[in-house]
Amino acid sequence: MDEYKKKQYLFLRTTGRTSATAATSSKALWEVEVVQHDPCRAGAGHWNSLFRFKHLATGYYIAAEVDDDDLTDPMREKLRGAPDNPVYCLVPIPYGNDIASIFEVDATTAARGDMMVPRSSYVRLRHLCTNTWVHSTGIPIDKEEDKPVMSKLGCALLREDKEAFSIVPVSPQEVRDLDFATDAGKVLSNIGGQLEKGSITQNEKKAVISLLNDLLYFVSDTDKNQFDDPLEIKMTNPDRERQKLMREQDILKQIFRILQAPFKDRGDGPMLKMEELGDQRYAAFRHICRLCYRMIRHSQDTYRKNQEYIAKQFGFMQKQIGYDVLAEDTITALLHNNRKLLETHIRGAEINTFVNLVRKNKECRFLEYLSDLCVSNYVAIPITQELICNAVLAAANADILIETRLVRTQIEVEREDARPEDAAVAYEEEEEVFLYWDNGRKYKSIRELAVGAANGKADDAKVLQYYRYQLDLFANMCLDRQYLAIDKLSQQLDIDLILRCVEDNALPHDLRASFCNLMVHMHIDRDPQEVITPVRYARLWKEIPTKLSIADYDGGHHASGNASRTKFMDTIRLVENYLCDLVNHSWLFSNTEQNKLTHQVVRLARHLIYFGFYSLTDLLRLTKTLLSILDCAPDAELGAMPNGKLGGTSV
Repeated sequence: MDEYKKKQYLFLRTTGRTSATAATSSKALWEVEVVQHDPCRAGAGHWNSLFRFKHLATGYYIAAEVDDDDLTDPMREKLRGAPDNPVYCLVPIPYGNDIASIFEVDATTAARGDMMVPRSSYVRLRHLCTNTWVHSTGIPIDKEEDKPVMSKLGCALLREDKEAFSIVPVSPQEVRDLDFATDAGKVLSNIGGQLEKGSITQNEKKAVISLLNDLLYFVSDTDKNQFDDPLEIKMTNPDRERQKLMREQDILKQIFRILQAPFKDRGDGPMLKMEELGDQRYAAFRHICRLCYRMIRHSQDTYRKNQEYIAKQFGFMQKQIGYDVLAEDTITALLHNNRKLLETHIRGAEINTFVNLVRKNKECRFLEYLSDLCVSNYVAIPITQELICNAVLAAANADILIETRLVRTQIEVEREDARPEDAAVAYEEEEEVFLYWDNGRKYKSIRELAVGAANGKADDAKVLQYYRYQLDLFANMCLDRQYLAIDKLSQQLDIDLILRCVEDNALPHDLRASFCNLMVHMHIDRDPQEVITPVRYARLWKEIPTKLSIADYDGGHHASGNASRTKFMDTIRLVENYLCDLVNHSWLFSNTEQNKLTHQVVRLARHLIYFGFYSLTDLLRLTKTLLSILDCAPDAELGAMPNGKLGGTSV
């Protein structure tokens, strides 16, 4: 039973699932009541008993009434009998003391009337008052929809043996969950009504906060002792059935109503403005909004149906971004790895909203949100990539980015061979990577920032963290050969500059890892590089040589890539030197931050191999290095460890 066009209907639901029994719903749960002369008396149901069917979620009962629908249906015409016989349809009624709500059940197998009805059984239903049998029809209730799924249930004079219904018992826990959800929905509906009227007491605020807390623990299936603050709850194993209850019992609907109600203009102005949420006087309203958005986030976690339902409110949620109510966190979680929603709902206006939030707050998380919008399941989404590139790289938004420059600086060097009459100090020039922010008004070398962050300087650490998130955003903007970003960014972040930063041991490991990732997507995975096929499994006999050496193989497969290989020789050397150095250290894999860098260096090596930058000789040497790393210790039987020199003899 469900509401359609503000009216309750009884129907059989069409499902697209391979198994109809998998299409469970809290709206299809019924309580079977045995009719007794004494209404206070209970008891087991027998085949000769009378029954009522009560809808658990709404308390409505099933009844039958004359159906005047003139639509023809084969099953109805077959079971009508004489053409002038009336036909009926099942309808919900809000009370159970009507004789029209009484039914008999008929067994599909031989059974005595005094036998109890088994908990799991197939039955035919006969309406007592009209002496008709319940059957299915093909008459749609939602006929105006593109794909009708609600089919009317009818009653006719003749019985069809195949028109049987399954009685399926459910667990007591499922009933308790439904009772809690329906009660919560009613309370939230009352609170929403109070907010729309502009009158809510302090006690009502406390009550709704307490209820939202309980709902968060409920939907996430966590114990209150695990998390003191419900906002800190992390969903590890989403409960699909409880998430479904949030949608089916209109809890999500009421939550959106609560989020909208205080800010609606009723003619004399809204009760509250979004800009006022930062005021301590309205801390309770801000907390309610934060709890609501956290509920929305947990309700959609890995659940497509809820995601599609929530996405209908995307435009409204976007209006509440930037007011510290977790709207942006919820939107990002909703769109994360959801290509369909990303392509449907993300437009230039949404991207500009996030860009403005970056400018306003200077927080890394907003850069991370933009980065997430570029990809879905590690695959680039060209539409949103292009929108983000146009917005982030526009001249008007240059103030939100940190600029990277290679600057020549003079350093003092003590002269060892200086004569008494000569100066004891000489000056040498070297190139150093500098970062410029606040439209170039502030700048520091990246190494100086790293040293400052390591020594506890909060400002330096903040700038460096922001820069790292910016690099990750750039990498996702360039992902899968997005040349709109590659062509603009590669001029500032060339191969030499990136290699300097990756090689610099003074920089944090996670920052060097981000540079490695950027190298892959900006410089390696782009034209003219193409993935090579190392082995062709289907070949002609005449193409297979009788003798083949490593030198012959390298000569035939790498002659065309010499120019590109020369361009990336320093990158190849960096990879091999890093991996060889890794083997010779006893702290292998013990440093989690170092492991992030190692992972990116190995990814870098993999892409270099895929694009044919490694000869077979060098690849064999690299393989031995990687195997030594996996062994976590040098193996004496392998001889000396690889020295990392290109073209050297293999171990």
